[in-house]
Amino acid sequence: MTSRASSRLLFSLGLALPLGLFGAGLARLLDRPPVSLLPPAPVEEAGPRRPEGPLTYLPLPAPIHATIRGGRRQLTIQASFAVETGQIGLAEMASMLKTDLPLLTVELAEALRACDEAQPSLDAFRRALPNALRAAVNARYGTPEAPEPVFEALLTDFLVN
Repeated sequence: MTSRASSRLLFSLGLALPLGLFGAGLARLLDRPPVSLLPPAPVEEAGPRRPEGPLTYLPLPAPIHATIRGGRRQLTIQASFAVETGQIGLAEMASMLKTDLPLLTVELAEALRACDEAQPSLDAFRRALPNALRAAVNARYGTPEAPEPVFEALLTDFLVN
């Protein structure tokens, strides 16, 4: 009788394992969240800001010179700034750029050096530079009514020696 009891025990354990796995799978299947037949609602993407009006590019009349890469390279850039017509008057922005050119050039050179120190490679620096220049000009000329008068900075010349 001992062998009969042990065979029943083994049979019970052998049957319990598949039944337990079946029960666990069935519980997992029934515990899933319901599937909706409706398409998902469109998610509004926080993409890049679009200009509110037409853009006019105002070039800096003089190039910006700076030493980069720890003093090992000399950089000369020429930049233009896209101004949104609806936020600030073009004549006003052009006169501000012209009268503040010496101080603005120093501020842009500092932004250029800070961007260079933050970027690991020359390619990453070149990609990040327009946003750094744009931020420096917006910090200088932004007002509560027009916090970002410059929509984008465009590098028209980038020369590294």
